[in-house]
Amino acid sequence: MSRTSSSFFRAVPIESPVHRLAAETKVICGIVVSIGLVFNTEWSHVGVAAVLVVIAFWASRLPLGVLPRVPLVVRFALLGGLMGSVFSDEAPKVGAISLGGLSDYGRLISIGFIMILWVGILAWTTGLTAVGFAVRRLIRPLRWLRVPVDEIGSVIALAVRSLPLVAEEIDVVNESVSSRPAPADLSGKPLREAFSFIGDTATAVVIGSHRRARDLAVAMVSRGSTTAPEPPKERLRRTDITLIVLALALCIAAFVVPGVPANSN
Repeated sequence: MSRTSSSFFRAVPIESPVHRLAAETKVICGIVVSIGLVFNTEWSHVGVAAVLVVIAFWASRLPLGVLPRVPLVVRFALLGGLMGSVFSDEAPKVGAISLGGLSDYGRLISIGFIMILWVGILAWTTGLTAVGFAVRRLIRPLRWLRVPVDEIGSVIALAVRSLPLVAEEIDVVNESVSSRPAPADLSGKPLREAFSFIGDTATAVVIGSHRRARDLAVAMVSRGSTTAPEPPKERLRRTDITLIVLALALCIAAFVVPGVPANSN
């Protein structure tokens, strides 16, 4: 049986050190480490980030079954990007093969998978509702600058909590497409007709998500409130403060310590 994409956004009730951390700690650590990784993409920094994510996954005691399967469309997209990087003009080159293009593409894909896995760990060990409220509490100091913190926090919390609805809509569309009869032979037709189902699928997902958002908005207006009651705030323990300080130190080190190999750009 295929794993649904909606399981990517569901908390796994397991007792672990990562589960016991405050939601604010995990959000701050993820943001800080991502900043250092995005602006310093040398392989040494990518390797350090990958090790940290693997350690976090191991410490959270999550089963390997929580990892979602890569959709077939994404696999084709990754293969197309790989072929494009192989025959690019990025130096150094060995014959017609671009080693520089392969290196850049490998770093890009590695960073993408690292960030996706970190988001997954955050969702599996915290829950999207707690993440939304944690983001709202983190931006609360901006209220001194007359920033509409409550409105921004409500929008962020609602958007994060709505991700499972979008994932479920994608699953529904995929199941409906797979249940259709086998398409006719498209070997003699233009390529755009062979891949037109991608546009149809995207349109169906957008329409279904819009319908779900409308129903959710009607329910919230009928209830008379657009915000959910905020759960009690968790106090940061010594472990949380230590991890936040270490994450900030790693981010600073990513900008100060030169990577290996040095970026030629």
